[in-house]
Amino acid sequence: MPLHESSAFPENLPDPKLLPTVEVDEILTKIQHSHGYYYKVMNIEIWALVETLDALFPGAWSQFMTNRQIAVKQFLERDSTCGATPNNSGKDAETMGSEED
Repeated sequence: MPLHESSAFPENLPDPKLLPTVEVDEILTKIQHSHGYYYKVMNIEIWALVETLDALFPGAWSQFMTNRQIAVKQFLERDSTCGATPNNSGKDAETMGSEED
């Protein structure tokens, strides 16, 4: 459900500078509730997909999650062994630039 289709955003929204504080708070509350509803609907859709996947291919979701955990661990190990940090990457770029000159 795209955000522009939400009922929390009226078509003729008045200028916020002209609204009393109470109305602004009400509008913000409506927006927060619409976003909460959006995320709940997304969770239900994902749950339905997972249930369908497991019904068609038993154990597929648990295998996917196992593979994902392994991939994340490998990524974190590779990232920590590379020592790539924002500070180091900037120094490497400076060193490379001075060597080329």
